[in-house]
Amino acid sequence: MSRRVEHPGVSPTERWDEFFGEFYLRAFAFDEADALAQTQALAAAQLAGTPEGGDVLDAPCGFGRHSIPLARAGYRVTGADRSPALIGDARRRTLHDRWPKWVQADYRDLPLADGSFDLVVNLFSSLGYLGDEQDTRALAEFRRVLRPDGRLVIETMHRDRLVSGFAEQDWKLLGEGRLLLEQRTFDPASGVVQMTQTVVPTDGTRESRTMSLRVYTATELCAMLDRAGFSESRCYGDFDGTPFGTDTRLVIVARP
Repeated sequence: MSRRVEHPGVSPTERWDEFFGEFYLRAFAFDEADALAQTQALAAAQLAGTPEGGDVLDAPCGFGRHSIPLARAGYRVTGADRSPALIGDARRRTLHDRWPKWVQADYRDLPLADGSFDLVVNLFSSLGYLGDEQDTRALAEFRRVLRPDGRLVIETMHRDRLVSGFAEQDWKLLGEGRLLLEQRTFDPASGVVQMTQTVVPTDGTRESRTMSLRVYTATELCAMLDRAGFSESRCYGDFDGTPFGTDTRLVIVARP
């Protein structure tokens, strides 16, 4: 006799709205992370063959960790994010700059014209929050706003690497002596990770958030891109075009 097994799903949108606010800024907005993001953002544009001074969409853009260096490199950048706190911080960082332009919007429903970008970047594991159907909807929006010769670049953790190097918890040193503790459980049948992130300031107090998200295989993401209308997807292990493998990050370059 067969028995139906219920698997955990991703967290509701309200949980993500709570996470991607002031807590996220305290956990992830520090100088060392910004320096790495600059290198990755410029490498993504180069890997995609984006024309000099081209139009770039960064979605979700967060507080601008990728948008700002791309704009300073001469690209006409639009950053879109659902979070008012993160968009507000991005605006503060670029108060007197012509670019980037900032848009508060869910990436499933972008208030942007069809075919208006040479490049869309979705970096720093920014898919998996919504589940397969809604993530595919977001990918279709990226396809809609790309020009016919444009490119989408995705950079993300993938399931094979997560399984091979899974750790139930780890610590990360943040700026100003703060610590970030991340604790995880993983359900391999559903591909869903539950994680609790705890920020520990120098005074020893703790602030935590718990969320569940989907971690895709490269095969699953390429199939989702196909359903979203992309004609070709190529997988790499890094922004320099090295081969993709189970122990590398996943960088996908997709064309409409």
